[in-house]
Amino acid sequence: MEVLKQVQRLPVTPTPFKDIADKLNVSEDDVLKASEDMLARGIIRRFGPSISHRKLGYGSNPMTVLKVPEERLDEIGEFIASQEGVTHCYHRSGWDYNLFFMIHGKDRESAFERAHEIISKVNIKDYKLLLSIREFKKTSFEI
Repeated sequence: MEVLKQVQRLPVTPTPFKDIADKLNVSEDDVLKASEDMLARGIIRRFGPSISHRKLGYGSNPMTVLKVPEERLDEIGEFIASQEGVTHCYHRSGWDYNLFFMIHGKDRESAFERAHEIISKVNIKDYKLLLSIREFKKTSFEI
């Protein structure tokens, strides 16, 4: 449980797992094995940064929603997810639009231009670009 608490916010150092091990008075190998085990069991989904795109100057962030034929969903989803600048791409059922992707741009014009470039390559005509009005505080569950 202590390893789980510590790996939720990895120290930004060249040796984050060693630093946690030192703090917990265990070996780095123990921390790595515990982390790998939690990943394998689905307790932890992934390790990755949480970046505040607005603080980095990316203030225009359209969510593009497309109505994609089911038989093309995997093909188009994989293509869009591989495109430069796409940070989220996922299928969502039960909505009028079934494929969603996000781009972060410094300004509205460049973000919309990039979204339109991607859409033109998949030849989908039924889509919308949605902009958020405000951003809510983002927090993660912590033990």
